[in-house]
Amino acid sequence: MVVPSPPDVRVYLCTYRRNHLLPRALNSLLNQTHANWICELHNDDPLDPYPAQLAAEVNDSRIIYVGHERNLGPTATFNHMYRPVAEPYVSLLEDDNWWEPQLLSRLLTAIVDHPDVQVAWANSYLWHEGEGGTWQRAGTIWPRDDEPITVFQTPDHRQVCGAIHSHGAMILRATDQTMVPCPPEMPIFAIEPIRERLYQKLLLIREPLGNFAVTRESWRAETADENLQVLVLLAATFLADSHFSSSFYQQMWAACRGARGHKHRALVAGAFLAGRLTRVVRNAGPKDLLMVAGWALRHPLRFARLFRARSRFPQVTAFLQTAVPRAADRG
Repeated sequence: MVVPSPPDVRVYLCTYRRNHLLPRALNSLLNQTHANWICELHNDDPLDPYPAQLAAEVNDSRIIYVGHERNLGPTATFNHMYRPVAEPYVSLLEDDNWWEPQLLSRLLTAIVDHPDVQVAWANSYLWHEGEGGTWQRAGTIWPRDDEPITVFQTPDHRQVCGAIHSHGAMILRATDQTMVPCPPEMPIFAIEPIRERLYQKLLLIREPLGNFAVTRESWRAETADENLQVLVLLAATFLADSHFSSSFYQQMWAACRGARGHKHRALVAGAFLAGRLTRVVRNAGPKDLLMVAGWALRHPLRFARLFRARSRFPQVTAFLQTAVPRAADRG
């Protein structure tokens, strides 16, 4: 008798009131060419019977249905993924996203070939939901490159107020360093950039193997001020213990451009809290500083609230401050 091999990746499929999208996500997992996985299907709506019914209809022994007794919210739901597991890798599939059949196979091959990489992820197609359940593809998250794989060494200038990786199309190496739960107060929009501080080396497969959905409705309920305060914490902790070259600071400013300057504001406030304001401002462009100054003059109270980010999110601050030590110098 052939004894089946134990699963090598535990997939977490998280859902909340998206019954029209959940079958697409689940089918993309069932259609993976790499079949040696186990999946926890987490339903965060105790009053919704559909996910349990779907799991029963599929009747696949690899799928474990987990119904929450109360609504936990997205951050606490995602925290199930960071508990100790028997499998060497874990992965997250959200109910609105879906995978190409080769995703798990390609990611597992890549991360096994790079034992010093903590997380590997694949490029994704961007999809926008229209009226009546229609979907329109709008390019990819990363440009397709001649090099099929890109390895990132942290710190990277794009991390000052953002993330490089996408957790919806990733494989995470399950170690004591990476399997750390998020603070319960962490806004869900920041889970990728904040958790990324735990990883020292990341790998991107440039071929689009995931599908990222921009839906008409979201379970994210943070305010604009909360978003900005978390970005301030990202910037402050990124800058606090590192000494970068002038060109690296200039790359930070370039990475923060767009989105009406909100990352510019976070970068300035974070630099002040980190004691790096002079270095950061010295390497800004005139338009960058004018954008920050103009917004601060128009919204002085909101600008002042940015400097209280540590007291507003103490658990997030502590998490970022105790993340894996960053490289001291980067040019």
